Amino acid sequence: MQHRTERTGGEGVDLILDHAGGPTFAECLPATRVDGSVVNIGRLDRAESAVDLDVLSYRHLRVRGVSFGFSWPEKLGAVLSGAVSGLAPTLLDGRVQPLIDSRYDFRTAFEAVRRIASHQALGKIVLAVP
Repeated sequence: MQHRTERTGGEGVDLILDHAGGPTFAECLPATRVDGSVVNIGRLDRAESAVDLDVLSYRHLRVRGVSFGFSWPEKLGAVLSGAVSGLAPTLLDGRVQPLIDSRYDFRTAFEAVRRIASHQALGKIVLAVP
């Protein structure tokens, strides 16, 4: 992943929501502004990641991990409630957009599964169901 901080005047972004994990998680850190945050929400690639601790510490980053499948119900409720109120406006106005790797229709679902298994996807794989 290339870091595109020039879109933010070299400052980086306030918040990164990482769904991939693995090497992508570590690559998110330099794209985050000083005092920014990175939240790991998923591990579509793999759970392990090698992090440059200089990037983490020099930027004073906040890192948080979330696991919806293993969360306590009250914490999960609070996260989902906060996500709706905090993220909905940014989704609606386009500030936060999903990164889509590829799209498949239902007839090519096996190709979508192969793409997931390849660990080469960068972003979500969309399967259109009739």
